[in-house]
Amino acid sequence: MKRIKILDCTLRDGGYVNSWNFGKDNISKIVSGLCNAGIDYIECGFFKDSLYNENVTLFSDLSQIITFEEMSNITLMINIGEFDCKKLPSAQSKNLTLRIAFKKWQYKEALETCSILKEKGYRIFMNPMHTDSYSENELKILCTDVNKIHPNALTIVDTTGGMTEENVLNIYKILDELLSKDIAIGFHSHNNLGISFTNARTLTENNTLNRTLIIDSTVFGMGRGAGNICTEELAKYLNENNGSKYDVMQVLKLSDECITPIFKKTPWGASAPYYIAALNHCHPNYAKYISDYGDINFERMNKILSSIPNEYKRNYNVEMIKQLCY
Repeated sequence: MKRIKILDCTLRDGGYVNSWNFGKDNISKIVSGLCNAGIDYIECGFFKDSLYNENVTLFSDLSQIITFEEMSNITLMINIGEFDCKKLPSAQSKNLTLRIAFKKWQYKEALETCSILKEKGYRIFMNPMHTDSYSENELKILCTDVNKIHPNALTIVDTTGGMTEENVLNIYKILDELLSKDIAIGFHSHNNLGISFTNARTLTENNTLNRTLIIDSTVFGMGRGAGNICTEELAKYLNENNGSKYDVMQVLKLSDECITPIFKKTPWGASAPYYIAALNHCHPNYAKYISDYGDINFERMNKILSSIPNEYKRNYNVEMIKQLCY
């Protein structure tokens, strides 16, 4: 049996749709439902330096997630620069994993942060945003540095949703060759090109018995723009092709009771603007700005997005897109 696991990040990445305001009862229902479904990792939200609200999946202290830790393998994401990791105490639970997300220019700080958190006893997943922007040599350097820290996983992050099967597989092969075999490889994708599930399936077919593969997904594909890989679809596929035993009906129940009402208010899914943004490897917020701006056809939208300088494409700059739209 191949070692393939699911990490559901509905309460974290899905939260971009509703500003992470799922409501206290639904948060608990989603965590417990995913736990009952046998989902391997459940991401409850972000650690952020912000005021805590029990209805929102943004946390500032470990005490705020203690109930969730008792349920299953919980993860929380920390974006470098948005939370002071030094204030975290030594790890008290084996059920908590911290996922450290960072942009390329934050690379050095991310390595230092992961080293500190590893020393404190936390399980660590490293998430280099825009992984497709790393050259082959940069990926090799990344693997060398990651092996020194020895986190639990390194994730391929398709931030703009523009990676093809060939892109994903090329990166995977480099990581698989150079990373220590006990470091899992993760995959996080946005469905802007409509091929996120296809890319994930390609990774499962090329994964070896010597490496754990962890695929991110959300219930009903909840996520900004075109959304993400659907947890229920991924679970069904792994049940049929990997010998997994996820309870898909539990996930469908969550979709019906907790996620569909959000979708009706703020829908996500396939969209030509997000598709064009992905083709140009641009942050999806550029596509949203142009769509909201006025009567701009897709041909002009493509010209605007293709004209964004490379240094701004992946990091949203509202002043830049304003100038280009005028």
